[in-house]
Amino acid sequence: MEPVAEAELSSTAREIVEAFQESLRRQGSELVNGPDVLAQLAVQVQAVLDDIAARMSVSETSPMELVGEARLFNVNIGADRARRGIHPVQSLRAATTLFEVMLPVITRDLPPTDSAGALRLSRALHEAIMTRVALASLSYVAFLMDKLQASRQEERTRIARELHDRVLHEMGLTLHQMDLHRHYADRDPAQARVKIDTAIESLDEALRTVRHLSAELRRSVGEYGLERTLRAYLEANAPASVQFSILTTGDVKVLPPDVLEELYLIMREATRNALRHADPTRLELSIDVGDNAVAATVVDDGCGFDTSDPDRASGGLPSMYERALLLHGVLELTSTPGRGTRVEVRIPFSEAAL
Repeated sequence: MEPVAEAELSSTAREIVEAFQESLRRQGSELVNGPDVLAQLAVQVQAVLDDIAARMSVSETSPMELVGEARLFNVNIGADRARRGIHPVQSLRAATTLFEVMLPVITRDLPPTDSAGALRLSRALHEAIMTRVALASLSYVAFLMDKLQASRQEERTRIARELHDRVLHEMGLTLHQMDLHRHYADRDPAQARVKIDTAIESLDEALRTVRHLSAELRRSVGEYGLERTLRAYLEANAPASVQFSILTTGDVKVLPPDVLEELYLIMREATRNALRHADPTRLELSIDVGDNAVAATVVDDGCGFDTSDPDRASGGLPSMYERALLLHGVLELTSTPGRGTRVEVRIPFSEAAL
């Protein structure tokens, strides 16, 4: 369904759209940010009016469902709002506002004594609005679940790459050194010992990598707690040249399990990126649990990068943003070349637990 032009709106629709948009602005709603979203709202208002007229022309017992372009339009709205980070709660609040704005307009021509007619119009309006909210909310969830699946696939791909690039590489070096050891065993015992020592070093490195990957796969925040799990990860992966600290304020135990696990994965990814790419000397992690939201930061003093560079602002960053978005949170990354990087995530666990 293409957005309707202003001229295509009925006079009643234009009146409702103006009042609706003004009410959303007063509320500070994110749904009035951008011409595309405003155009969607105008389409929705006209469509709801048309839907009410259709519902009033049939029996009250006849259910009506959105089909074809009308259904696709509302499905696309849900996915578009997910991409913009607009939570379905915002859509539900807007739906309530639309009902409050539209009901006086569509019932004003009824005689004051026609309570049955007012009830029918009210019910038709409610059904028309909530049918659209339900479709948009379902597509919102489906969009985020697809993103989460992509994040999990990315995590599996990363582990497979670690096994291939590091473990298999070290095992290959080990085998090569063992072959050289056999070659030198009789003719040059000293060189043979060097080769066997090098093989042992390569094998030790491969075993350390396997242990680290195994620990990542089996580690559960619920079992050890968020701070202890993060500390264990840093102790296992941060080189001796990197100092790190973890500061926790508030009661982490009040966080729902899904928030704990996803928050750990976000902070671990931010920490891994710093250790891999930033060459830091210090890492500072903090977790601040409030009454209904948790804020966490990972700050390094490394080389930093240009966040506008698509090659640098990739890697594990999309999965971090998507994990935060799935829990109705916001993730912000700031970095300047030569001045380190700061990753901050804020998750409203009261909403995430719904």
